[in-house]
Amino acid sequence: MLFIRTLLLSKRNALTNCKGSPSPNAMFSLLGAGRFANYERGQTGTAGLKTTATLMKQEFSASDTAGTHSENMEKVEEKHKRMLERYAESQDILDKYSVMPNKSSDYMSILRRITSENAMDVRRPKQPLVLKRISDSVIEAYLSFKDNLALREEYINYYGDIRLGKILEDLDRLAGAVAYKHASDANGDLAPIIFVTAAVDRIDLKATVSPNRNYRLTGTVTYVGFSSMEIYIQLQAIPEPGESSDPDPNLVARFTMVGRDKYTGKSSQVNPLLLEDEDQRRLAKVSEQIKEHKKEEAERNLLKRAPSAEERLVIHQLWLETNKYQDSMYESHSMLPNDMVWLDKTSMESVTVCFPSERNVHNKIFGGYLMRLAHELSFANGSVFTRARPSYVSLDDFSFKKPVNIGSILRLTSQVVYSEPENKTFQVAVSADVIDNMKKTAERTNTFYFNFCCPASQVRRVIPRTYEDMMKYLEGRRRDQTGKIISKLQSSIQKR
Repeated sequence: MLFIRTLLLSKRNALTNCKGSPSPNAMFSLLGAGRFANYERGQTGTAGLKTTATLMKQEFSASDTAGTHSENMEKVEEKHKRMLERYAESQDILDKYSVMPNKSSDYMSILRRITSENAMDVRRPKQPLVLKRISDSVIEAYLSFKDNLALREEYINYYGDIRLGKILEDLDRLAGAVAYKHASDANGDLAPIIFVTAAVDRIDLKATVSPNRNYRLTGTVTYVGFSSMEIYIQLQAIPEPGESSDPDPNLVARFTMVGRDKYTGKSSQVNPLLLEDEDQRRLAKVSEQIKEHKKEEAERNLLKRAPSAEERLVIHQLWLETNKYQDSMYESHSMLPNDMVWLDKTSMESVTVCFPSERNVHNKIFGGYLMRLAHELSFANGSVFTRARPSYVSLDDFSFKKPVNIGSILRLTSQVVYSEPENKTFQVAVSADVIDNMKKTAERTNTFYFNFCCPASQVRRVIPRTYEDMMKYLEGRRRDQTGKIISKLQSSIQKR
C-alpha cells in the first residue's frame, strides 16, 4: 500500500529557531534537509511525498522582479501550506484503505487473534449498498524521485534507472486501496469485504520513468460487476514550468479486483457505479469490450481446445523450417544458426522462501511482491537471451489462480516463449509454483507474461521442438495479440 508521511514538526521547529527572516537559500536548506517520505518496507510500501524545495525555487525565481521579499515569503508559505494539506489528505485516504498490514502489530499476535475471533464469531453487518460516482473512489499517490533522494535510492537500479518491479508493487497496492474505498459505506467506513487481485489485464509502459522527475499515480474505478470491479491506474510526470498541465501518462495499468465476504468467503456484491457523462460511459464500454475479449480467449484455452487452423499452419511451418536443424543428439546446437535458439534452452529459475514481512492484510503473500520477483527474473532471462540490456514494454493479461501462503517455498521458472526478430521484441513467461517439500509436489499459482524490446541487439528467433513447447509458443503468441488489442482500446480512450 502506498503511504505518505510528513515530518512537519521537525520542519516547523527548524524554521522557528531561525533568527530573523531566512534567505531563500536558507529556506531550501531547511525544508530539504529532512525526508518528507519515510520508507518502511512491508508497512507503508514505497511512496514519497514531494518536498517543496523545487517549487520554492520556482516561486522565488518567478517573483524576483515583482513585489518585496516579504511578499515572496508569504507566497511561498501559502503554496507550502496548500501542498501539505493536499498530501496529508492523500495520506489519510491511503492509510484508511491500506492493503498492507501495520507493522506495529506482531505477526504471531495476529494469528492468535484470528483464532479467537473465529471462535467468538464476531461479525460486523454489511451496510446497504451505495451508488458511487467514479470521482468518489479516485486516489492519488506520489513518487517524488527528483526531490526525495532517500526514496530514489530505494527504486534505483544498477544502470541508474527506476526499478519497474518496485512500481508494479505500488500499482497493486493502489488498486487495492481504490477497491476498498469504492466498497466503503455511505460514511466512508470499510465494508466487511475482502478484496483480492483476480487479474491484471494489461500494464503498458508508454515512456521511460526517469529518476530525475516526480510522478503522480492516479487510480480510479472504471467498471463494476456484481462482485468485481476494474481499476484503471496511470502514472504521470508532475509538470515542470512550461510543460503541459495534463501530460500523457508514462504508464497505464488495468487491474480486476474481486470481493469476497469477510466471514463466508463467498462472492459479495459491491457498490454499483454511476456513469455521469459520455466520457465515463466510453470508459465503461472499453472495460466491457476487454472483458468480452478475455471471455472469448478463455473459451479458446489450449487446455480446452486444440489450436485453430491458422495456428496449426504456424506450427507446421515452424516444423518444416527447422526440421533440417534437428540433430540426433538432443543436446547438440552445432547446426542451429546464430539467429535462432531452441525454446527449451531459454529457461532460468529462482527459488524464494516467503516471509511474513511480504504479507498483505489477509496474511497471504502480497501479489505485487510476486509481480516484482517475476519481473526481475524475466529481465535477467531477457538479458541473457539478447546478450544486452532489454527494455520493458508491457505485462500481458494473467490471473492470480491461488494465493501464496506465508512460509511457502516459491519457485519461479522463466522461458522466452515467443519473439518477433523483425520488431526486436520478445516475450518471457514466468511460472510461479509453490513447492510442498513434504509431499514432493508443486502447485501452479499463476503465470506472468512480460514483453521486452531490444533495439540495440539481435533478438533471436525462438524455435519450439516438442509439442509442449509448441503450445507454449502459441500461448505466448496469443497473449501478445490480446495485449495489443487491449492496448489499442485503451489508446482510443486516451486520445479523446
